[in-house]
Amino acid sequence: MRRAELILTACGALLSVFVTTLAAPVVSARPDCGTQVATVPVTLTVDGEAATGLVYEPYRCEPGDLPPRDLVVSVHGHDSSAASNAEYQISIARRTETPILAMDLRSATGTWRTGEWNLWAGWRDVVEATRWYRGEHPEIAKTVLWGGSQGGIVSGLAAAYAPDGLFDYWVDNYGPADDFTSWLAGAQADPALPTQIERDAGGCTPLECPLAYAERSPALLADRIHVRRTFLVHGTGDAVVPYVTSLEMRAALAAAGRPVSMYTIVSGTDLQGAVVPGDHSIGPAYFEGGCVVERLLDDSEPLDGPDKDYFVDVARGVRTAPPAPPNAKCAA
Repeated sequence: MRRAELILTACGALLSVFVTTLAAPVVSARPDCGTQVATVPVTLTVDGEAATGLVYEPYRCEPGDLPPRDLVVSVHGHDSSAASNAEYQISIARRTETPILAMDLRSATGTWRTGEWNLWAGWRDVVEATRWYRGEHPEIAKTVLWGGSQGGIVSGLAAAYAPDGLFDYWVDNYGPADDFTSWLAGAQADPALPTQIERDAGGCTPLECPLAYAERSPALLADRIHVRRTFLVHGTGDAVVPYVTSLEMRAALAAAGRPVSMYTIVSGTDLQGAVVPGDHSIGPAYFEGGCVVERLLDDSEPLDGPDKDYFVDVARGVRTAPPAPPNAKCAA
């Protein structure tokens, strides 16, 4: 064999070994690549406007290879967006392998701006987005509706006005129960709120158009809320949306004969393990709401029987809530 042929043969053999060495880790890693989460932008047309949002969509190895079994619909609070608390929501999507759909309520450029008090546009966006996603994935078995703060009242309206069967469970994290009280106390949380609330109601105060405010008050619509069970999670130290608002919502649901579980959070632990009050923050009350969502997804949340009341006060060593899901962060 000539010298040139020997060199080419040797180079070919070395290239073959090199390519095989590079390819081997990719092939061997595929079965063990774990659950990842893609952040997928969403734009729908609702009421003739662009309604934007995100889907936190879990997958293994490659996007799109993990068909959803269930769905979480997350509704953000005032001065927030679909991207708020993304890291926490992504962690839930990854652990449960469940997509989380979050809308902006409505968009950054439309008539109804993301972050403002857009109750009516908000619930319509939530309902239409849920119908769209479930239509794309008819295999979804249950849908958990979860709202925090302003997202609590918006999700309550979505539960009240949605077609029967669209939502299976409603988790309300320290949300206002009625629009009247929100207007009266709004300036204490944000001086811009009363004006935004009036705009959402049609440009009027509760004295001028009480019906518009009633139509935006889940506590007055409890008989229309046909989810299987509602879960109210509220901290007693909440200075923004007082704890009594969830008592109002609980009483309305009980009067309407709707099953309800209530979680009262006096104190819990933060992400660093420090004991802190149950307040209106990304803290113990919010974390317990996330654990309710996870327990609903893994079928460990108690659902049968009469209305239930749970109590968490880590400072005094009291926790009657169900056990935490694996690797989840709850109030305690």
